[in-house]
Amino acid sequence: MNKPTVVLKSLKTFMGMEGHGFNVDVWINGVKCIFVIDDANGGCFNYQPYTYNNPKAELVKANIKLLENYIDSLPESPLEINGVPFERDGEVVMMKPDMDTFINDLIIEMDVAKEEKKKLNLMKKAILVGKPNAKQYSYYDYKRELSTVPSPILQQHIDGYRTKLKNGEVILNTNLAELGVK
Repeated sequence: MNKPTVVLKSLKTFMGMEGHGFNVDVWINGVKCIFVIDDANGGCFNYQPYTYNNPKAELVKANIKLLENYIDSLPESPLEINGVPFERDGEVVMMKPDMDTFINDLIIEMDVAKEEKKKLNLMKKAILVGKPNAKQYSYYDYKRELSTVPSPILQQHIDGYRTKLKNGEVILNTNLAELGVK
């Protein structure tokens, strides 16, 4: 089954009684179809289709059905908690994807892309230090473009930072070669 084009827009997050909540518009194949609410009460998401007084109501319904059919066609996958497969009686618990997990995965993808963009922008003016693929990192802020720092001086600084690295840490900058340093 072909995957419909699904884009999340107007994501708003907040702190609720049971953690973080959100509101988001789901666009399917270029049509605004669903308003999703996670009110952070520990339950399932609330879905409100954009069909009331909408001249595209039939298209909205058809796109929602396409997405539901696509999600139903997905295979089961291991239930993971903090990235570790959950086991019961020595067997990995398998989970059939549903709309909640599909939307949640899209939000996680958005967050990861946003964080990666933030890191790439920060690398223009700072040296980032941390463990690869970790969510946390520290940085040495130069408060100016690294490209304006002479390469020999920048190399000397980086060599100094490397001597201070803790176990498993590396310099995370992906722009060192274009800055003329190693």
